[in-house]
Amino acid sequence: MKNEVKTTTILSQLREMEVGDVLVFPAEKRGSVKAMCSEYGFEWNKFFSTSINRQERTISVTRKR
Repeated sequence: MKNEVKTTTILSQLREMEVGDVLVFPAEKRGSVKAMCSEYGFEWNKFFSTSINRQERTISVTRKR
């Protein structure tokens, strides 16, 4: 039996977010995450807010509407 590891893309995670959900990504993904929130938020008519945590070196995405 073969073990398979499923990875969920950032885009898939953003698409599945409900209002009020929060996702946290490593700082290295900041550029990609912000770009996707802007581009796809517009396309999907959803609003995402982002914030960075310098101490933990993370970026958080919150689905607003």
